[in-house]
Amino acid sequence: MPSPRPAIRTRSTVLATAALALTVSVTLSACGGNSTPPPLAPVATNSTGPTGAASGSAQGFVVPGVPDPCALISADQVISIGHLPDGSKSGAIASNSGGRSCAYNAGHPDMVTISLTGVTKSGFDAFRATIPAGTVSSISGLGEEAYRSSQTPGVIDVYKHGFDLNIAVIHADTYASASDDAKALAQAAVGKL
Repeated sequence: MPSPRPAIRTRSTVLATAALALTVSVTLSACGGNSTPPPLAPVATNSTGPTGAASGSAQGFVVPGVPDPCALISADQVISIGHLPDGSKSGAIASNSGGRSCAYNAGHPDMVTISLTGVTKSGFDAFRATIPAGTVSSISGLGEEAYRSSQTPGVIDVYKHGFDLNIAVIHADTYASASDDAKALAQAAVGKL
């Protein structure tokens, strides 16, 4: 069931949302190519928490060989590290790249999306090469390779064990805190791959 669109509060929210949409769109198309992804099958929710509470349970869409990104970090950790409002809802969102995505506080000015896509190292490198020179900076200590782009603050891509771990954080108030939060979330998640 589609959720209602929230009112857009500031110009920075619009720009941040556009940057995230562009990054996710480009990432998904680069990783998925023109091939048709495998069919997605919903997984039953094992949530025992109260309605509306954040859940880190095994929610998601089954994609053979791709771990559930909702299970990489508990929802409480994502809310804390990502500086999201208490009680933020979380859950799987559809991915057309053959990967899996999990959104936290989706549709709001402060949100986090964690995505996993199976990709070869050459595919990861090819996508990175599409980002304009001078905007990419490497991040050491995350997976086999990690980077961010100044064009998409709050978005970090990490390559580890045949997966592209994409962390996208949007904050309505500041890009700097979104970048810091994305790096902290990537550090928490990368150990689970």
